Amino acid sequence: MDPSTPPARRRTDDLPWPRRPLLAALWIPAAAVLLPLGGAIGAFGLWMLAPALALVLAGLVGLLWAVWSLCPSRLLRRVGLSLLLGPLIAVPLLALNTAQATDLSMRGVTHPGEVTAVRVSHGKTTTYSCTVRFTDVPDRSRPVQCGAADTVGERVDVTEDPDGLVDPEFAGAAAAGRFDLALTLFFDAALLIVGAACATAGAVLHRTRRGRARP
Repeated sequence: MDPSTPPARRRTDDLPWPRRPLLAALWIPAAAVLLPLGGAIGAFGLWMLAPALALVLAGLVGLLWAVWSLCPSRLLRRVGLSLLLGPLIAVPLLALNTAQATDLSMRGVTHPGEVTAVRVSHGKTTTYSCTVRFTDVPDRSRPVQCGAADTVGERVDVTEDPDGLVDPEFAGAAAAGRFDLALTLFFDAALLIVGAACATAGAVLHRTRRGRARP
């Protein structure tokens, strides 16, 4: 580094480079596998919640650490992390929906039914749960995630897994597996592209600074 560079500029622009940058960079493709895998596992009940969270958190922390350590500029870090925020949230959630819809499309049984109750839960977001009584199976009801437009007395079709591996869904939502899969692949590719771009830009910036620092 040029000793004439003002101290404030050094503190702003020059950040440490990892000793093993290749090892850090490997977390980028690893996260692109762990995040959708964890989301997909989470679709199969509460008993799979712990391993699902472990995989998602490992991919999340690993990717953030890779981008943080491979970007020797604070501006580059901010840009990279900002671009990754949306895909980091979308990939596990979409993977969960994809796994659930795929299971229901392959193994599901569809029942006609009637909404007998709508439960509204208020939190950071408002969610709706409909109790649906199956008309082809006497005295059997199931809770199904629904929306604000659904009302008591509404006639619906519900698809459920015979073994209860995933939660039941309205038949229309259960048939959306291909669309959810396409979105999952799109955002997962975005993780790879943004992460690789940040790592490449960081490496170029690091080599440029080293070249300038040489006498």
